[in-house]
Amino acid sequence: MTTIEQIEHLVKDLGPAMPEIDAIVQTEDPSWAIQFSDEAIIILEPADDPSRIVISTELGAAAEAQQRTIYETMLCYNLMWRDSGGIKIGLAGPNGTLIISTDVCIEGLTLQGLQQETEAFLKIARTWMQYVGRADAGEAPPLPGIGGSSFHLHA
Repeated sequence: MTTIEQIEHLVKDLGPAMPEIDAIVQTEDPSWAIQFSDEAIIILEPADDPSRIVISTELGAAAEAQQRTIYETMLCYNLMWRDSGGIKIGLAGPNGTLIISTDVCIEGLTLQGLQQETEAFLKIARTWMQYVGRADAGEAPPLPGIGGSSFHLHA
């Protein structure tokens, strides 16, 4: 079974298994856009060598006044990949949208495993969305995904 076929098999059961999913749309690429009841949208894309699913979502753009703080925080977070579970955050071009992503190995992945990975990713992505969307440059909210508990990171 190819990576795409494995993902198709898992995704067809993901909607019924997660009541907070409003819609799943497959594109021609192929990739899958999953919309949740809070309007969060994640993208699932196949990748090979090794076979995996790349889960990603947009965090929005950093306000010009906060770019340095947000970008420094992102770089620190990316360096802590062992503690963050491999979640990465990048910039889609100069002054572009921030993208958060993670890779999930497809070998042995079950529906329950994909559900857990999706829920964990969404928790971290939603916190980053709040962080990026803050209007003031005050104290940053705690960012989940580092070790066993939340932490505060100040750039």
